[in-house]
Amino acid sequence: MGYRSEVKGLIYGTKEEMQAFKESIFNLYNQVREDFTNEITDETNSDFELLYLNSPYTKWYDGYEEVQRWEEFYSLADEFGLNTEFIRIGESSEGDIETFNGGANCKYYLELVQRVDANFKEAL
Repeated sequence: MGYRSEVKGLIYGTKEEMQAFKESIFNLYNQVREDFTNEITDETNSDFELLYLNSPYTKWYDGYEEVQRWEEFYSLADEFGLNTEFIRIGESSEGDIETFNGGANCKYYLELVQRVDANFKEAL
């Protein structure tokens, strides 16, 4: 089975900024989309076009090629001036959390929340 993480990432900017970014790194963009086919979606809100990575149960190791491509993609987005957010929560209960945010208009859409749910009533 192995060690699993919950990973969420956002890259966002105006429609024009996102289009220019995607065109400037076309091959890498397509490879990242292929790596995370079922986990990346295109979203929009009233201010931005967003690329959303939602990988709730994944093996996220630095040595994995798809992780290296995502990290390169994310770094290039940051260098391009886009807004970036990233949170990874590992299985370890102590300090196994990574967070990164960047961009002049970062809105902090991703939030880290801890809670305990008691779902025993649903099973009755």
